[in-house]
Amino acid sequence: MPEEEKKEELVHLTIDGIPVEVPPGTLVWAAAQKAGIEIPIYCYHQKMPPLGACRMCFVEIEKMPKPPQTSCTTPVAEGMVVHTKTEKVLKARRGTLEFLLLNHPLDCPICDKAGECDLQDFTLRHGPGNTRFDLHKRHYEKPIPVSDDVLLDRERCILCQRCTRFSSEISMDNGLVMISRGYRMEVGTAPGHAFDSVFSGNTTEICPVGALTASTYRFKARPWELKRTPSVCNNCSVGCNARIDSRVDRVMRLMSRNNDAIDDGWLCNRGRWEFEYVNSPQRLRTPLIRRNGQLTKASWDEAWLFIARRLKEIVSQHGKQAVAGIGSTRTTNEEAYLFQKLLRDVIGTRNVDHYHGSFPGARDQLTGRPWAMTNSIVDIEKASHVVLIASDPYQRQPILNLRIKKALRNGAKIIVINSADTELDRLAALKLTVPQGSEAMAVKVMLKQLLNNAELDLSGHEDVRDSIKREDQAIRAVEDSFGAKVTTGLQELADELLNAKGAVILYDEMATHVPGNESLAANAQLLAVLTKQLDRPGAGVGPLFEDANSLGARDMGLLPDALPGYRTVDEPGLTYDEILSGSQVKALLVMGANPARHLPDGKLPSSLELLVVQELLLTETAQQADVVLPAVSFAEKDGSMTNVDHHVQAIRRALRPLPGAKADWEILVGLAAALGETWTYASPRDVLLEIADNNPFYAGLSWEDLGAQGVRIVQEQEVAHV
Repeated sequence: MPEEEKKEELVHLTIDGIPVEVPPGTLVWAAAQKAGIEIPIYCYHQKMPPLGACRMCFVEIEKMPKPPQTSCTTPVAEGMVVHTKTEKVLKARRGTLEFLLLNHPLDCPICDKAGECDLQDFTLRHGPGNTRFDLHKRHYEKPIPVSDDVLLDRERCILCQRCTRFSSEISMDNGLVMISRGYRMEVGTAPGHAFDSVFSGNTTEICPVGALTASTYRFKARPWELKRTPSVCNNCSVGCNARIDSRVDRVMRLMSRNNDAIDDGWLCNRGRWEFEYVNSPQRLRTPLIRRNGQLTKASWDEAWLFIARRLKEIVSQHGKQAVAGIGSTRTTNEEAYLFQKLLRDVIGTRNVDHYHGSFPGARDQLTGRPWAMTNSIVDIEKASHVVLIASDPYQRQPILNLRIKKALRNGAKIIVINSADTELDRLAALKLTVPQGSEAMAVKVMLKQLLNNAELDLSGHEDVRDSIKREDQAIRAVEDSFGAKVTTGLQELADELLNAKGAVILYDEMATHVPGNESLAANAQLLAVLTKQLDRPGAGVGPLFEDANSLGARDMGLLPDALPGYRTVDEPGLTYDEILSGSQVKALLVMGANPARHLPDGKLPSSLELLVVQELLLTETAQQADVVLPAVSFAEKDGSMTNVDHHVQAIRRALRPLPGAKADWEILVGLAAALGETWTYASPRDVLLEIADNNPFYAGLSWEDLGAQGVRIVQEQEVAHV
């Protein structure tokens, strides 16, 4: 019955004699797309409101005045009859193209857009075929660097306004604007303003011609030479879907790959252009063993056997707990799982961790859930309030910044509580500046205010009142230091959240390391629980993780106090800081991490008798290693990663592995064999099946389930082996 009701709500129309059913509000252009009918467009973009500026998408609609009509601005209506190939329509399109080509340079052979240019394609399919214009074309200075990353060729610009509308409506920074009027109109930057947005690269991708090009890709390759591989960005925790375009086993560029549930079709500049480490000539190509104080080349078998022999000697002399491992937040789930398995099951040590925020335990005690966003990324745009505590998504998780701005356009209030300036301050309904390290106490000020609100329901959390009362003196001192304005703002915000339709409360994972913010995660979670901002649309709370697989590393058990799936351990191992500061650890295995950068002098403990590092480049940590094992990048292997809102997504091999290097999972299988353990994994898919058998959050998951856009895990399930 619901299916029939849903079908009755559809609008029925006919396009070129083909019956089409679409939801109300659908534009004629989109309806034609569904019917497989091409209507050429330039100014229209699915993620922006219609404009109707380019006059290419003409159609003729029966019983509608002044034909032809623009299909990108006309919504469908019941019984509408649309024609896309009448003589009037075809003539109008030819005319538009003729005008666009009057001053357009004939430089397709050297244009980076050639081969994927809409002007080129539509001219071939819909254009006049020749020109009546025999005068001199208009010329401009070219190219103009509108930023360090983006170059503008005004001669090629067709004034579709996609780039300027992206700047005003999506990134909301007005980086590019339309200058002058009439035939003098052109794209440029506003006087006194720079096009320095972290989203500027999107304009080069949505430009339908070669007017905006990326400096990193300019004159590097032709589109038809590129191999295209669907993958996931490896540069932050959002997990934006990307397409790796490669040529002769080199990454040439990354392009967006639309996933409405995660990235909404956009990429930040970091995700788009920061891949040079993959192509770096400094990549490691052979195992290295330290001999006579120098790292020297070795074979894989030699390296594995050397590590196995030294581990056995150290375990024999100091015990199994003298061995520790530091895992990565950028390797795959399968590799993180095998890393902890090697340490716990093969070597027998409890000491495994990775660099992460400060959380009280593996799970939140209030809800029993692991520390992660309780809402989806899409829920952010449904929120009535977005509260950002000690976080700056623009710098750390940029595409979430665009999702928050989308929420703003939908009517949400943005509230920023931070010690520093952030990009969202200018759009915030409320910015509360507090001293660094006091953000956790700012949340406690709100919790105290909630306890004074008669509408608060404390059922099941009666102990909170006593807990806050014990800290009353400290909270009063913080209120005095904040001043009346900030304190009042926090108190009013607490009352507002209690009655908010839906509030999303987010904090940066690494802000919990700042002295004074140790309780930030627990305080934010309690705030959401008391205001009932959980388990409903547009509501949630959680940390914004740092890296591409930060959450996956936690899920896979790279924690001293939790096994894969957050199962409890009999006895916790050493934490990340304890591993690096004490003298108990004699052998340290490091996979895809650089702990030296977190030490004051950059030197690992001198008590280490064996340091093994799996890495792409000779990092600060690798330079101190006894054995360095060359690994491959995300672009050279298959596997899965888990993003900030628990989407598990597949990364796929786009390049042949660098000769001499191996995927981290292959390195671990070889090391296990050298230690006398036979693992029979033939590929990461086999490892994922084992994870699905043992991890309640990944129960039943297979490689095929991940598909092109991943699967979001909402809750844990029963598993066969726990």
